[in-house]
Amino acid sequence: MPEVYDLIVLGGGPAGYVAALRAAQLGKKVACVEQEKLGGTCGNWGCIPSKALLKSAEVFELFGRAEEFGLRSSAHAFDFPAVIARSRSVADRMARGVDHLFEARGVKFFRCRGLLQPGRRIRLLREDGEETLAAEHILLATGCRPRTLPFLPLQGERVMTSRQALASTQRPESIAIIGGGAIGVEFAYFYSVFGCQVTLIELLPGLIPGSDGEVAKGLERSLAKRGIQILTSAKVESARVEENSVTLDVSGKNRQRLEVASVLVAVGVEANIDSSLAPGVALEQEGGFLKVDSRYQTSSPGVFAAGDLIGPPLLAHVAFREGLEAVEGIFVPGKVPARVGIFPSCVYSQPQVAMLGLTEEQARERNLAFRVGRYPYAANGKAMASGDPTGFVKILFAEPHGEILGAHILGADASELIAELSVTSACEGSSAELHEAIHPHPTLSEMIGEAALVAEKRPLHI
Repeated sequence: MPEVYDLIVLGGGPAGYVAALRAAQLGKKVACVEQEKLGGTCGNWGCIPSKALLKSAEVFELFGRAEEFGLRSSAHAFDFPAVIARSRSVADRMARGVDHLFEARGVKFFRCRGLLQPGRRIRLLREDGEETLAAEHILLATGCRPRTLPFLPLQGERVMTSRQALASTQRPESIAIIGGGAIGVEFAYFYSVFGCQVTLIELLPGLIPGSDGEVAKGLERSLAKRGIQILTSAKVESARVEENSVTLDVSGKNRQRLEVASVLVAVGVEANIDSSLAPGVALEQEGGFLKVDSRYQTSSPGVFAAGDLIGPPLLAHVAFREGLEAVEGIFVPGKVPARVGIFPSCVYSQPQVAMLGLTEEQARERNLAFRVGRYPYAANGKAMASGDPTGFVKILFAEPHGEILGAHILGADASELIAELSVTSACEGSSAELHEAIHPHPTLSEMIGEAALVAEKRPLHI
């Protein structure tokens, strides 16, 4: 007979490992099945290693501005393989941290491929043979994988997804990045800092689809100043991969042919569904993702799902919350799981982008009454002292009470600043409460209080 668990989690990414840890915290017998390292795409091939690369780029760029800060240095060089190696080291360390948490909390970890079987069972496909586990409840959290283009198959250093780019120690002299979302923009910034000629191609009219139009335009201007060629409303029609180059035919405002050393495909993701289901197991899908009800339960009783597998927003912090909600809905008496509504989203290029809630365009489309508080980085003492005057804070406050409808930040440390607005939104705070809360001086956070004052038509520092 197979060993029986209270919960088996299939997938060790943000939704999966957090769900396993929470279930163990609730005193349940838990197993997690993951064929790679714990941490999933986020920890191993996404959030964490990419931010390590971006930090190297940020430091190198700041080093090049030394004289601006009254400093001098005779050496300004980089070791690209070492940059990649540091990133991989950071990712490995984070994965080991999750391993340690599993050991400390008593979560049984099976590092192998798992297949969902009928009757709430998981078949383990191991090199030394197969094994079957059974559970009262199963949580699927197998995430997503990068989409590819049918006319542009992956080919080593020549054609890559973000996963291959994160491990490649070869710096391309030129690169075309197909997709102007968060991944595309972050890699465009990264490669441009290290001297690569970058062309960024986006099908839609603006970068970071779904972002506030003012932010998207500001980001595009900033990236263009770095020498990044940006093609929006553009589509790659065909490609030819040769030994030392890739040729792309691009249609759009102007039809053109590009020849580059490498191509990075960043056109979105697709759910890892079929690879985790045994033959004969069918779960209801919607829009290419797994369909779940209000309790995160799939069409199969006792089988739940969370994270990227169940669709947008495809963000690690949303997956964390979904994993927690799903498990607490299963094991905590009286708990009514919540679906994630308002959430922050960030892009870690320089300048950074952070957003929450509705854009100005969306608020107008809905005919909502609101006022806008906008405050520039150039008017903030800390931003000027740090040499980071680019960008602005923009907050949409509903009429008549001033609650937050949306918040959008372009500039240094935007990903840190958005947290205050996320908390304020969750607590149903208002513009009055934002500026009444004392912000330390000098900090970038002062811009949030100042933006609230602007919205109330009584600005102090602009």
